[in-house]
Amino acid sequence: MAAPISNGDDEANLQQLMTELKSIIGSIKKEELQVAEFEKDDETNFHIDYIHATAQLRARNYKIPECDFGKTKMIAGKIIPAIATTTAMITGAVAAEFYKFVQGFKDLSKYKNVFANLALPLFLVEEPYEVKKTKSKDYDPIMGCPVKAVPEGFTIYDKITIAKGHMTVGELLELLKKEHNLDVSMIACGKCALFNAYLPGNKHAPRLTRRIEDVYLEISQETIPVGRTYLKLEVSGETVDDGSDFACPPILYKWE
Repeated sequence: MAAPISNGDDEANLQQLMTELKSIIGSIKKEELQVAEFEKDDETNFHIDYIHATAQLRARNYKIPECDFGKTKMIAGKIIPAIATTTAMITGAVAAEFYKFVQGFKDLSKYKNVFANLALPLFLVEEPYEVKKTKSKDYDPIMGCPVKAVPEGFTIYDKITIAKGHMTVGELLELLKKEHNLDVSMIACGKCALFNAYLPGNKHAPRLTRRIEDVYLEISQETIPVGRTYLKLEVSGETVDDGSDFACPPILYKWE
């Protein structure tokens, strides 16, 4: 099982590996691609090694139990009955898009969305839309007021990364005001409200001097997984300039 990255040497090795992979992918021509016949008992093709490694990465990412090499091989050997299912068909459609990606296709119209229902059967293929960008509005019908996008045109894939070590709630508020022109009044992490300036009697004022992660641990009564040194925060409030409401990407607060 691979150990998590923990020092500068591991970082350098990872960067070197990424550079080598990019150089290999960039030199591959589409006529050189060949069909790989799956064989679980051939240890020289590394098929099970690859499946086992990616399965462990997925398990670790979703915090579900990992398995040993033997169990991976056993499950992979019994997967043949599933090759005619919708899952297998969708996997093939996704793999086709991966081929386009690794070959460097930049034109969005070259990619495809697939909608399928084998029970009907129904197959629909269409060009994907560009990712939606959040823009400032003079009047938002839901909020009932102007809403400013910070930064302008951000997407669901964007985030604001703050990696300045351990910070208190008050320090985060000051940084957002100074660097992003945001007067934040509420901070949330998942279902937990870490700070709310509107509570009667300024009830959350004591939290201003406490570390963000300590407040989260106290409220959520959960532990932060070993190796994770960040929290994803959602903030709301007003802009410093004109006092209008704002919309911004999630904040990735990293203390290491």
